[in-house]
Amino acid sequence: MSSTVASNNGSTQPKDSEDSLVNNSPHNASMTNVEENVDSAKLEPCKNVAPKGPFEDRFTNLASATNGARVFFATDDWFAAAENLLQDGPPIFDVDAYCEQGKVLDGWETRRRRQAGHDWCLIQLSSRAQIEALELDTAHFTGNNAPKVSLEIIDLNAAELSNLVGKLPLAYERLLHGGVQGTGRLPGEVQQALDAVTAYGGQWKALLPITPLNPGYEPTRMHYFQLNEPVIGNIVRLNYFPDGGVARLRCWGKGLGEVKPPTLPLYMPMKTCDQCTVVAHSTTDQTPSCLPYDYPELSSADEGGEGRSCSNKHYGEPWHLIQKHLGINMGDGWETARHPNRPSILVLKKGSTLLDIPLSDWAVLKLGKEASNGVARVIIDTKHFRGNFPESAMLEGCYDPEESNKAEWFTLIPRTRMSPDAEHVFERSKNQMENADKIITHVRVSIYPDGGISRVRIYG
Repeated sequence: MSSTVASNNGSTQPKDSEDSLVNNSPHNASMTNVEENVDSAKLEPCKNVAPKGPFEDRFTNLASATNGARVFFATDDWFAAAENLLQDGPPIFDVDAYCEQGKVLDGWETRRRRQAGHDWCLIQLSSRAQIEALELDTAHFTGNNAPKVSLEIIDLNAAELSNLVGKLPLAYERLLHGGVQGTGRLPGEVQQALDAVTAYGGQWKALLPITPLNPGYEPTRMHYFQLNEPVIGNIVRLNYFPDGGVARLRCWGKGLGEVKPPTLPLYMPMKTCDQCTVVAHSTTDQTPSCLPYDYPELSSADEGGEGRSCSNKHYGEPWHLIQKHLGINMGDGWETARHPNRPSILVLKKGSTLLDIPLSDWAVLKLGKEASNGVARVIIDTKHFRGNFPESAMLEGCYDPEESNKAEWFTLIPRTRMSPDAEHVFERSKNQMENADKIITHVRVSIYPDGGISRVRIYG
C-alpha cells in the first residue's frame, strides 16, 4: 500500500504529515486556541445529521454494530466507550448533557493521556472483508478530537482469533456486556494486550498511515480515504496519537463471510466392536455398501423389494430405505416425527448403554426375493441423519410368502446403539446376528425412540 491516500478534500497527505492548522499556528509550543487557527467561517457547529459520503452507495460498512461489528479491547473508555464508533446513526450532541465524567459526547473519547504510549482499540469487523475505503467523523469533537490516527488490519483464522481474545484483559466481559464509560485499563493490562497484538507482528497491514484529523466542526468533520488497493482482514486496530476522540468509524468494502472454527467430528456413540462394524461416511467414499459383495441385496428395489408399511411417515416413507444408491440427502430416507409423549428427561437402562424408553417407530420391508438360505449381511445406514439419527435400532424377520400378517417375527439384530451418518454392518460370519440361518420374506426395522435412517440393506 502506498504511503499516501486520498484525503477528504481530494488532495493527498504524506504519511506522518503535520496538520496544516498546526503548521500555520502562531504558537510555537502548542496550539492553545483552536479558534485562532481556523477561519471563522469553518466554526459552524455540527448538525445532528451526517452528510452522505462518497462510499455508501458502492460498498458495505463492515464496522457497523448493526451488522455485527464489535470492540474487543480499548485502552481507555473514560469519557465515552469505543462501541460508539460503530453506531450507524449520526453523532448526537446535546449542549446541556453532562455526566460524572464530564461533557457527554457521542463517540470514543479517551482521557488526556498521562502515561507513556498512546490510546488504541481493537474492532472485529462484521465479517472477514475486503476493505476499499475508510471514513472518520470527528463531529462535535472540536477541542478534543484525536489529532492524528492510524488504522491497521489483520486477517486471523478462527484459532488465532480465539487465542488473541483469550489474551486480552477483560475481552470476554466486554463481548458480553460492552464497554463501560468511566473505565480504563491499567498500564499492566495495556502492556498485556500490546504483547498479544504484537505477537502477530508482520501479519498486520496498514489501512491508513498516521494521518492528521480536523476538529469536528460541520465543514471539517468528515474525513474520507479511498485505498489505493483493497486490503483483506477481519480485525482492525484504531490508534489515537496520543488521545482524544472520534465520533464514527466506517470501514467500507465487501464482506467475505464469517470466520468460523472448523467443524468437529461427529460424536459416534457406536463404534466398530464385536456387535457390528461402523463406517462413517465422512471417512470414505467407498463404504461397505458401495463395494462388491458375494451375495445380492435382496431388499433392494432393483430386486423387487418393497416398502410395505410403517408406524409414522411424517418426514419420509419406507420405500426410500430400499433404494440401491446412497442417500442423496436427509429427505431421501425414512424419518418419523418426534414422539410428543417422550420422557422429559432421558435416562439409561440400569447396567446398559441404551436409553430406558419404551417408545419406538417401525417400518416393514418385503424382500424382492426370499432369503432361502438365511441372511448373510445387514447394513443399517444413517447417512445424512446427523442430528436426528435414532438412539438405537432393532431388526426382525419373518417368513410370510402369502402375506397373511399372521407370521411370527423373530430377532435378527437385537436393539443396538446407532451413530450418525454411518453404515452399521452386521455379518453372519462374525456371529453378529441372531437366527441368521432362517428363511425370511420380510423384515421389520424398529427405531428408538424415533428419528430417521437412510437405507436398510439385507443380503443373502
